[in-house]
Amino acid sequence: MDKRQYVQTARAAAAAETRRRILAAARATLERGPLGALRVDEVARAAGVSRSTVYLLYSSRAGLFDALARHLREEAGFERLVAAFRLPDALDALRTAQRVAVELYAALPELARAMFTLAAIDPDAVAAVTAIEDGRRPGQAALARRLAEQGYLRPGVSVEEATDILTVVTSFQAFDELYGRGLLAGVVADRLVAIAERSVCRPDLPDPPADRP
Repeated sequence: MDKRQYVQTARAAAAAETRRRILAAARATLERGPLGALRVDEVARAAGVSRSTVYLLYSSRAGLFDALARHLREEAGFERLVAAFRLPDALDALRTAQRVAVELYAALPELARAMFTLAAIDPDAVAAVTAIEDGRRPGQAALARRLAEQGYLRPGVSVEEATDILTVVTSFQAFDELYGRGLLAGVVADRLVAIAERSVCRPDLPDPPADRP
């Protein structure tokens, strides 16, 4: 590696480390609670950088929110949720995706709670929630169509109605309603799966195999 390449590599590594520290500081700030959440000055101070560095890397406070949300989606293993939706059997996809979604929410409940709370009162937080929610309703719509095509929908339940129900059941708010009461993530998943199935699926469907979620 020549000197120029070495300098470029060192700069890239330093920038990546700076981003990591800023995102870690932003996460810690949010996890302390939403009331005074994500002040850029506080984040910069905790990360050991200047305020201008935060703005240079993320353009705005909203950009920092967005980057944090996308980073945490990756950290929580969002690709597992995508894989669950791709299961060929729609009922299997519904059951597995709901359980994976609960695991993702349970991995960062305080942070997600702060973001969703802030999104109702703080325009900058909307970007973070949009990043977390990106594609959820369209995904549920696609799942509802597959359930209909494979004969799983309860008679009288339309694809549109099933989409609405599944979108509500898979929301963070539905998860938090149960998890916030102190229930284990597995119990929360069981109850949300039951709600989804009893609401949109035929009542004569078999239970999942013992070795499957």
